[in-house]
Formats: sequence, structure tokens, C-alpha cells
Amino acid sequence: MASSRRSFLLRTAGAGLGLAAGRRAWSAAVRESFDVVVVGAGAIGGTLAYFLRREGLSVALLDKGPAGREASWASAGMIQPFGSRAGGSWASRAALLSRELYDDLEPRLFEETGRRIGYGGEGGLVLAFQDGEAETLRRIARSQAGDDHPAEFLDAAAARKREPGLPEGVAAAVLLPAHRFLDARAYTSVVVEAARKRGASVREGSGVTAILRDGDRVVGVEAGGEKLSAGTVVVAAGAWAGKVDARLALPVRPVHGQILSVEGPEGGLRHNLQRLGAGGYATPRADGRVLVGATSEDFGFEKKVTPEGLAALSGMVRDLVPHLAGRKVLDAWSGLRPGSPDGLPAVGPDPRAPSGLLWAAGHGGYGMMQGPATAAAVTDLVMKRKPRIPLEAVDPARLVR
Repeated sequence: MASSRRSFLLRTAGAGLGLAAGRRAWSAAVRESFDVVVVGAGAIGGTLAYFLRREGLSVALLDKGPAGREASWASAGMIQPFGSRAGGSWASRAALLSRELYDDLEPRLFEETGRRIGYGGEGGLVLAFQDGEAETLRRIARSQAGDDHPAEFLDAAAARKREPGLPEGVAAAVLLPAHRFLDARAYTSVVVEAARKRGASVREGSGVTAILRDGDRVVGVEAGGEKLSAGTVVVAAGAWAGKVDARLALPVRPVHGQILSVEGPEGGLRHNLQRLGAGGYATPRADGRVLVGATSEDFGFEKKVTPEGLAALSGMVRDLVPHLAGRKVLDAWSGLRPGSPDGLPAVGPDPRAPSGLLWAAGHGGYGMMQGPATAAAVTDLVMKRKPRIPLEAVDPARLVR
């Protein structure tokens, strides 16, 4: 144990005791030490634990409840890279890198666990139902000619050839070829299992109640009445990330969303679907279901499916896939996205504890889309490497009050 950490242990556990007694008290209180403790076992935390184990680090992955049962469980799992890798924003770079990482993770995770993550699809289609909308789509396609995965304008016949399950009345579409769909529940469960198989200590029902510090250095966490020592603590706790420790709070808040699933068309869908100028999306699953979402509400930390939410979702079905309006509704659910004041996540070190604490939180509705890139960049930071995508725009310092 490093001398600075031992000093902290003696001061906290040994107050009022002799030196030897202080050492014994802390030794009894701190049961285990890890290179990294990851707080939050959703898609981002699970992917991070998996990446860190591949680097050979000892990892504890902690969650207040079952792994993957919050935002990741509720997500529609749309993977929508856009823009340019070279000069793009954080969002475009993270989405592009995440798409590449999913391409690698899908066969790798299957080899390690024998389970699929429900990853697939042939792109995304933005639909036009009127001639004026079709011309707008044509301009959009021209404007994206220099992107890493440029859009392609399709007339009605070409769009229907690519996606026989399109509704009647489609006048044109833009194909976004890099888009994919992902079963977020399956992915999170599989990547956590893979991390566990590689030796990560996965602790469900182990909510973190405090981040332990020695001066400005973070040295571990307290969870479930136990103290765990760590060289680095990473907070990836979704909508609860800002509440892990009041002394190191960030303004991450829950943004409620509702989604439903319906029976898909005969033969299923091959693409994610959106309509120009309309809210919502439809995204397929490998088993033939179609997910339609999502609403956005402020209900605090309460999760519920409401009549108003179902009405809004039914309207999205009519706008996007009206030929499915009479199909059976299979399920409806809600979840809490981790929102931030400016819509960007917090990824990187906290200025209040510049040594030992990293953030990977606040991705809003884009956690699945940006998750692997976030996990890869945080892994780079832990390993003292230059992050593979720039993090200036998502520096947690901008959110510190």
C-alpha cells in the first residue's frame, strides 16, 4: 500500500487509537484493493470493466442494483454515426469510434460468452412522404458528401427495394449506411458477463455511499458497509452519477423516456427509420419486433408508463410506420436518461480530485451510441495514454459549480 494511502487509512480508521491499533482497524475495514473501481454496471461501466481487464488491471464493477437494469435496459439501442472523424464534434467522433468498436466487440463477445448482442441492420433511412420533403432530403445527401459514411439519396423505388417493409406513400429516403441497431439489454448483460469471465469482481446490490479521499487524491470507495481501495475510481452511474458523493457532485439529472415495441412487418425491418421533420424513431430487433420511441419528461427519479406517453408513442407509430398501427403492442417501458446542462457527457478527471477520480457519465439518450468510445477513452486515461478521441468538449470541469 502506498505511503499516502496508508497515511489516509491511519487518519480515518485509527483516530483515537494507537498507531498499531489504527493499522489493525483499517486493515479490518478495507477488505480488498483494486487497480480500478467502476461505479455503475450499465453499458458504459460494463464495457469499461471489460476493456480494463483486457489491459490486465484488477477491476471491481459495482452497482446499486442488478447490472444493466437502468438506462441501458431501457435504451432503444440505435447506433447512428454521422459526420467526420477528422474534424467532427465530440458526438460525431464518439459515435464513429463506437460503431467501429461494436464491429469488433460483436464477434469477440460471442467467442468469449457464446451469446449474441443483437447487433445488425443495413443502415438508417430518413423518410419523406411529400415531394417537398424529398427535395430537402436530396440537399441533405449532397451536404454530407464529404462525411466518413456519406448519405445516399433514394427515390421511392430504390428505397422500397432496400426496405420492402416501408409504409405506403413514401416519396423518397436518405440512406445513412453506417447506422446499426443493437439490443441494449443483451449487449449490457453480455459485456458484463465477459468482464466477469475475465476476472472482474462484479458486485450487484452494492451501492457506493462515499468516495474516499486522501487530500485531493481519491483512494477508494465505501459500498455496502465496506471500504474498497483503488488506484482509480470511475463514476459511470447513469442518472445517479451526480449523487454518488455530495462533496463531488455534478449536475447530472434524470430525463424520463417511454418506449414501446410492436410486432414488425412480415420479413421484419432492415433499417432504423425516421421521418423528416417528425419526432421519434422505429428500430428493429433480430427477433422481428420493432421498437418505437421515445418520449422525454421530467418525473425526477420516478419511472412510469403513462397514458399521455402511450398516446405520444402511438402518434410516432402513425407517423413512421403507419402500416404497423394495427399490429399487436408487445410491451411498453420507461427509463431514466442521465442528462446534463449542455447535453454533453462528463468524461475525464474531476478538477476537485485531480488524482484518482474519472467521470464517464451524463450521456443523455446517447449512451449506447457513444458508450464504447467513452470506455475506450477512459481506459486510455487509466493507462496514461493519450485518449484516442479528444475530450476537451466533455471535460467535467465545465460542470463543476
